[in-house]
Amino acid sequence: MIDKIKPLVNTMFLCVIAVALVASAITYIGGDSEEARPTPVNNAKIILPSEIEINVGELGQLDATKSNGVSFIWRCLPDGLNVQVYSDGKKLMFSSGKVGEYICVISSAYNDEVDQRVVKVTVRPRDYDPDNPTPTPTPTPTPPPDDGTLKSKVAIWVSSVRSMNKATEAQALANAFDRVAVQIEAGTLVTADDVREATRTATQSALGSAQNQWKGFLASLQSHLKVEMRRGTLVTVEDHVRVWREISRALNNIRG
Repeated sequence: MIDKIKPLVNTMFLCVIAVALVASAITYIGGDSEEARPTPVNNAKIILPSEIEINVGELGQLDATKSNGVSFIWRCLPDGLNVQVYSDGKKLMFSSGKVGEYICVISSAYNDEVDQRVVKVTVRPRDYDPDNPTPTPTPTPTPPPDDGTLKSKVAIWVSSVRSMNKATEAQALANAFDRVAVQIEAGTLVTADDVREATRTATQSALGSAQNQWKGFLASLQSHLKVEMRRGTLVTVEDHVRVWREISRALNNIRG
């Protein structure tokens, strides 16, 4: 009976050993699998969004201060994006006056490790509304009617001025013409050259940095005054006082 059991016991023992060897092999192979290997850490890794959007004229910023790198290099393409790097190279401030798409590439280093990140920059129109990507165009204002008077002509010329402070600037200009008229009446300004120089100085002082916005108005006014001089209606001291006061009153009526 024992002789019959021995072969069975030996067989079972060999099976147990085989199972153990297989399990050991599986454990060994599994321990060397890709899943079990720790993911290498890049100490130079850059933390930035993949894209950013701004409107024309706005300031945008890319901030890599959460990155571990100690050395940074920025490159933005194509030309047209105005950039300023600060905070030890970890921040980039940018803006653009043109609608378009740009690419900003940042490279970083930490000891012997490097990383690189590409950020897409989209510059949208100034009045872009994300809730209304295709806004209705602003209608061109209809100029006032021309009834032949200097008052209506001034209103028409002023309608072409593009300034957020048009009414305030028109008031300042009105005061400038009025002051010159007072000087003419007082006899301070005698010749035509005196009047022209005083008027030029007064209008420049009144408009200040807004002179470019009023350049078209001033050119139209000057052309009109030359016509009046050729007609003989702007010759005497009294003529100049009358016309300068008309201009002042017309400008005082501007409401924006």
